[in-house]
Amino acid sequence: MTFRTITLIVFALFLSVEIQAQSTGGNPQNSLLPEINPQDIEIRSEFRARFPGLRRQPILGFNPKPRVFRIDPNRMPFMETRDEAVANIAITQLDRPEPPLRSVLSTPDRTTGLIRAGFGNFVTPEAEGYFYHDLNDKNSFSGNVNYRSSEGHLDAPELSSFRYFDGDIRYHSKVKEDLNYSIGTSFLSDFNRMYNLEPVFQNGIGETAKKDYIGFGGNATITKTENALEGWELTVAGNIFSIDMDAGSTTYTGEINEQVIETNFDKHWAGSRLYETFHVKAFVLAGNYQYTGVESQQWINSNAAIEYRKLLNFSTHVSANAGLAYVSDGLSNRIYFTPEVKLRYNLKDAIIISGRAFGEPTMQTVREHHQTNRFLNFETVLQHSYTSGLFGEIAFQAFEGNRIFGGVSYELTKDYAYYQRTRPSGGLINSFEFYDVEYGKANIFEFFGGITQQLVPQKFWFDARFYARRPKLANNEDIPFKERLGLNTSFSISPVDDIKIVSWAEYIGKRNAPSITDDLNAFVLFNGSVEYQINNRFGVYAKVLNILGQKYEIWEGYQERPLQAFGGLTLKF
Repeated sequence: MTFRTITLIVFALFLSVEIQAQSTGGNPQNSLLPEINPQDIEIRSEFRARFPGLRRQPILGFNPKPRVFRIDPNRMPFMETRDEAVANIAITQLDRPEPPLRSVLSTPDRTTGLIRAGFGNFVTPEAEGYFYHDLNDKNSFSGNVNYRSSEGHLDAPELSSFRYFDGDIRYHSKVKEDLNYSIGTSFLSDFNRMYNLEPVFQNGIGETAKKDYIGFGGNATITKTENALEGWELTVAGNIFSIDMDAGSTTYTGEINEQVIETNFDKHWAGSRLYETFHVKAFVLAGNYQYTGVESQQWINSNAAIEYRKLLNFSTHVSANAGLAYVSDGLSNRIYFTPEVKLRYNLKDAIIISGRAFGEPTMQTVREHHQTNRFLNFETVLQHSYTSGLFGEIAFQAFEGNRIFGGVSYELTKDYAYYQRTRPSGGLINSFEFYDVEYGKANIFEFFGGITQQLVPQKFWFDARFYARRPKLANNEDIPFKERLGLNTSFSISPVDDIKIVSWAEYIGKRNAPSITDDLNAFVLFNGSVEYQINNRFGVYAKVLNILGQKYEIWEGYQERPLQAFGGLTLKF
């Protein structure tokens, strides 16, 4: 046997041993490859793989805790689709979380309509009501009415009787998804007995003078809202107002009539940059009035301005307004620049600083003057005023519904309107007649502060505001009947859903009264009411005014009502 033959035989033997080792598998512990059963390979929804040969070595990149839902890992593989697997998950696991509760105070609860009527001592009936009715999904009506009257509380009731009766009705319509309009009309019918003059100056009145007020008005508004930042609104309104003062055959008897028209336009849109908006605003307020023995007088107050608003760093709100105003009152006419700057800065989540600087002309109507002071003479002369001022406030709001605030303000007004009793011609030095409107330069510096607490939403809330001011005329005297100190507060509690208890109080400090030697005394008015809702439709209420029985005067010469109790019914529908 040759050497070549021996070599071939040895090589064949080694080759046969290797083939036999591969066919029998050998020892798996000594193998570099894992023993893998293809049927055992499955990437389940738990993101786990079964590789026995790797001895549970982790596979990077897989999260063993699924973020969306869990499928039973022991299910039969390849027997259900993904949709079928998800369909077996409980619905509660996929629902959105409940929205946060809103803390909204509303008294009374929103209903289709409400009528509350009662009766008080001194023969004082009162009533208030409102309604809202949907004609269809695009049209509706709303309205309200208020009534209160009295035969009088003074020893001679005819000296203090009065009536306040006003109301309005409005039609609302939705023309398109972004276009709405409304039309409304209003009325008032009031009367008030004037206080008694000294007998020597009554000049044959025979009884206390009486003033009757009659008024009617109408308005229309069109609103187009393209989105939260863009849209416009147009309002046109007008009213007529008449006052008839009856004082017998004396010079106190007379009449004054007023007609007022008003047009307002406001358009707003978003700027080209993020978090900025623009407003264009314009209004025209014009009137005509005439009182007995004097020719009619016309006045106009008009303004056009553009406003820019910007949010900076998600914490600072800035708005700047620049405009021009034209005012004419029959005595003078002027063109004014009307600037205004507002700033609101969130120092922290709970601290808010705000400020305002402005200058603007104003014009009070005959109706506004006589509703402020019901003892005015009918001979009312109108004159516009121009006010410039500064305002600053800092507020702390630890959580929703609770707020503590304080600040200062200063106003300087040219031709400020105030009220003063006039002296009779040729009369005694210390005798006065009814009130007239006077005008003068005035400045008012005020410091204020307050708190609002809603400790338990819909159950308990409390708020209060106090102020200390320095109201001065150009002659350094206090503005007549303008208090230096004041406080307003209210407290409400609803121990159960059907009972509401409300209390409110007011403190007015001493006030300058030029017609007497001393100031008018300070007074505290403490009032309260309780209402019980018997069922969804009927309820009862009781109310007490001036619980402390204070003897006080708002306008010198006329004592207001002492303690007065009311009781009545409430109807909701």
